Amino acid sequence: MNMKTILTGAALACALATSSNVWACDAAGKNTHIGSLMTVNAEQSTFTIRDAQSRSPITFVANNEIIQGLKEAKGSVMVNYQEDGDTLTAIGVTF
Repeated sequence: MNMKTILTGAALACALATSSNVWACDAAGKNTHIGSLMTVNAEQSTFTIRDAQSRSPITFVANNEIIQGLKEAKGSVMVNYQEDGDTLTAIGVTF
């Protein structure tokens, strides 16, 4: 194989990987984020995910029922939330 073919293949693979990550949150709908669970802080009633689209951490406030349920979560989670100023309040989490 020549170098041009290898570089073209690598560029195509990167483009496909990037586009599938963008699709994850945009396709999920308004007030919805998808990502991997990073931390759960029961004392502060918060949890943080690494957003699949932006790759940035996003922290949500949640009720005790959601916080307790997240202790069993593994892998990706989908968070439905409400915005109140700078605070994102989780109203539903699927994993």
